[in-house]
Amino acid sequence: MKLFRKLYLQVVLGMAVLAAGLLTFSAVEVKRQGLSESRHYGEEQAEGNARLLREKLAEEKISVLEENIRDIVVSSSFWEQFGSMGVLWKEGEEVRNLTPYDLDLRLLEDLRKEAGIPETEVFTGGPFRVGERRLLTCYRAEAGFGVEGYSFAVVQDVTMIYRRAGKLILYGTGAAFALLLLVGFLLYRIIYRMLRPLEELKCGAADLAAGKYGSRILVRGKDEIGDVTESFNRMAGEVERHVEALREANEKQKQLLGSLAHEMKTPLTAMIGNADLLLTVRLEEKQKEQSLTYILEEARRLARLSEKMLELTGLYENGGAGAVWKRVELDWLFGKLAASAAFRLKEKDMVLEIKPPEEGLSAVMDEDLMESLLLNLVDNACKASSRGARILVSADRRGVYVEDFGRGIPEAELKRVTEAFYMVDKARGRSSGGSGLGLALCLQIAKLHGGELLIESREGEGTKVSLLWGDAGAP
Repeated sequence: MKLFRKLYLQVVLGMAVLAAGLLTFSAVEVKRQGLSESRHYGEEQAEGNARLLREKLAEEKISVLEENIRDIVVSSSFWEQFGSMGVLWKEGEEVRNLTPYDLDLRLLEDLRKEAGIPETEVFTGGPFRVGERRLLTCYRAEAGFGVEGYSFAVVQDVTMIYRRAGKLILYGTGAAFALLLLVGFLLYRIIYRMLRPLEELKCGAADLAAGKYGSRILVRGKDEIGDVTESFNRMAGEVERHVEALREANEKQKQLLGSLAHEMKTPLTAMIGNADLLLTVRLEEKQKEQSLTYILEEARRLARLSEKMLELTGLYENGGAGAVWKRVELDWLFGKLAASAAFRLKEKDMVLEIKPPEEGLSAVMDEDLMESLLLNLVDNACKASSRGARILVSADRRGVYVEDFGRGIPEAELKRVTEAFYMVDKARGRSSGGSGLGLALCLQIAKLHGGELLIESREGEGTKVSLLWGDAGAP
């Protein structure tokens, strides 16, 4: 059973119990109040009539009359004073009973004694059930009429009090039922609206479980349910953030693997070429030493590069703390670039034209990462150019430039070429060994240096990539 139904049924049941309790209390109180008033009235009436009768008999001086005449006078005067609701006893024997009921004098006397009421005071017994009637009996053991041995009782019919209480319960039950229907309907609407956010929370949780992490719930109030809704929305936001972080981490891991493979390709190709040269060609000792030294340097660079790639993809999350910053002369950096790219250029029968930078021109950089950036740009230029083409590398105080005169990049693709794994021509990229990571890595390296990577290209005319210095790499 849903919470709404449980809550609704409990509230309605509580209201029904409350209504029944109020009705019962009202009926009992009406009956109690009615009986109390009847007792009080009956006792006053009995005492008042007895006093009047006592005064009348005193005036007639019945104590000097003969006994039989005295009894007649008392009986007649009693009837005149008490009417049809009085009963008169003498010495325990019934003298006159004008009521339609038979009263048990012994029972009344026992009840009076139990209650501790003196003989000269009125005692009220009952109510007694006689057939369908209910009676109160106001009894006095010593009548005090001026002669000894008389006792009397006055009967009070309180049947209407019980009937009134019964009608109250009957009519009250009908009214309470009608009111309960009306209030129950209103409560249904109110509780439904109050608990509606809980249903929305359930649906929101189901959306989260289904992977809809952007799901949010409208906060409908400032009560506790509103607080829970706000907490749920905050939780959903945190879940979405963590899921996005996991996705980014997964993407970075994929990028790491691709980046390492991409970056290892060029130095490995050069190392393989030098190793093959050592195995197939008779070289002089100096040439052998040069080839072995190049292989060793490239292997060391690969080891350093793998650590730098981890940093770039955010897996170490050290904010670039692993980079080695130092001032490097661009002329020397271009010399290393020419040596590293020589094998690749020879394969493609291309010429790398390096315009000597201004004497003493230098910049603060991480040498390995900057060399990797330039190698990537040269490698991309090779892929975009035909055999025998030339690639131009230059620098000034604003930055470093790599320009080719190949097929160029369509204008619509320029904004996306720096996305990881994005290739303008996927078929040609894969056939040339590309993975769509070269420019993405260059962009990351440029950002790490606080610089800007600017790509200018015209389809069929060539591409120029500019690394414009930022604060970190300012000359």
